[in-house]
Amino acid sequence: MKHEVKILEPTDLWYLQNNINKETNKFYHPTRSIPFVQQVEISLNNSGVIIQKGTLHRCVGQLSYGVYKTDNRLKDIWVSLTTEMEYNAPLYKGTGQVYLEPRKKGNFLYYTEIEFSETDQWEFDDGIFQFCSDNVVLGTKKLKIRQMVGSNEGTWRIALKALPGQNAQVVVGTAAPARVIELRRGETVIADYDLVKGFTNRIEEDYRKLGHLGKGGGEGYVWVYTGEGKLLISEMEGMGLG
Repeated sequence: MKHEVKILEPTDLWYLQNNINKETNKFYHPTRSIPFVQQVEISLNNSGVIIQKGTLHRCVGQLSYGVYKTDNRLKDIWVSLTTEMEYNAPLYKGTGQVYLEPRKKGNFLYYTEIEFSETDQWEFDDGIFQFCSDNVVLGTKKLKIRQMVGSNEGTWRIALKALPGQNAQVVVGTAAPARVIELRRGETVIADYDLVKGFTNRIEEDYRKLGHLGKGGGEGYVWVYTGEGKLLISEMEGMGLG
């Protein structure tokens, strides 16, 4: 599975009909918004991809369609995920191209690809999962009430784990650039905003009060991450630089 993020612009005829000089006003026009769109193209070569519900635009090639569902032979892995509800998603297999719904200018995403094995179970905030290879166990985990109050993540998180002995890929989309960092034993991440968008299974997450009534720093409620593993962080979103 390979993917490419493309930025598509209007045709030359559109520029001509709207009396816009393409060479000098391609990215900005003082009185007219030029309708660029962003689209993801996924290339499959005898492989499969699971996409977020409702994101398909079109597909071309020798492809078959299905729906990802749990399987009894994977029950032991599902137990290890402590999944609390079944997650179904569109599944495309074969050889060809799958195109996701285009996004208009102003709603572009930054895409991050993560490769992981069966030893890493990833949890991602609701809404950032875009697609993944089909050799995964895919489920959901329910957030604690305190976590729901402290973020806009909704009620559930998506959890992924590669099938035994295999490496899998997942692609997530965030409003600002994101990157994967390593948290070592004894280290702690504390953030006063929703810095972390995903983390692996050996990371402990807590949303708690740091100080009270002006004592102990008085920071109020913050996100705290401890343990040993990987974090997907988006620093610029908290600065308004997405």
